Amino acid sequence: MPNILDSLSFHITKKSSNAKTGPIAVTTTGAQSCPDTCPFKSNGCYASGGPLALHWAAVTGGRRGSPWREHLAALQALPDGQALRLNQAGDLPATNERLSVRYLRGLRDAVQHLRCWTYSHHPLNRWNLKALQWFNRTGSATINVSTETESAADAAVAQGLPAVLTVNSNETRKHWRTAAGNVVHVCPAQLRDTTCSDCMLCHKRGRRVIIAFLAHGNAKRRVNAALAAKHQEAPC
Repeated sequence: MPNILDSLSFHITKKSSNAKTGPIAVTTTGAQSCPDTCPFKSNGCYASGGPLALHWAAVTGGRRGSPWREHLAALQALPDGQALRLNQAGDLPATNERLSVRYLRGLRDAVQHLRCWTYSHHPLNRWNLKALQWFNRTGSATINVSTETESAADAAVAQGLPAVLTVNSNETRKHWRTAAGNVVHVCPAQLRDTTCSDCMLCHKRGRRVIIAFLAHGNAKRRVNAALAAKHQEAPC
């Protein structure tokens, strides 16, 4: 299989119109970057509907965006201290379930001057675990591990990685503790009138704090169903 970096397109929006993120810079990566292990792939992913879906399709098809080296140069040219949400749609480049270390090295260097964060659904195999530990330890940006069960979130935290957790849309708690004693906080933008640019918890927070995202949008029922299936698979 050829390296995915040769075929992916990346796009940067310097001022997002998304009400949740606020007017910050966001990026979009071609859908080829999304791992098959993501339970929401073609199954309730928020980026697959609405106006974002059209933009994502254009980036995925190479009709919009740029190759990875040009994209990293554009990120490096952003003003110091700029807030940047990577991958509003898409994930990190990987080939055969192994994250591209070449890309991660370039990304780390390109965003050192920014307040930058993203999320990844790639499996935590030995290769990816080491790559994510290195990135989060040596750079200023944060890659959050996306999970669907508290046990998976706890496992990521135990390995020194920041974790986020998708929860059922009917969840009424605002914060709670997991079996391992980690604190779960529901995303503030889902509880009150605030934005990512004001919150920044996904960028920097306590090591044992997990951010929960309530399933939302038109496909929340499908997300709830996918979560239920994950919980049935999870060890007791």
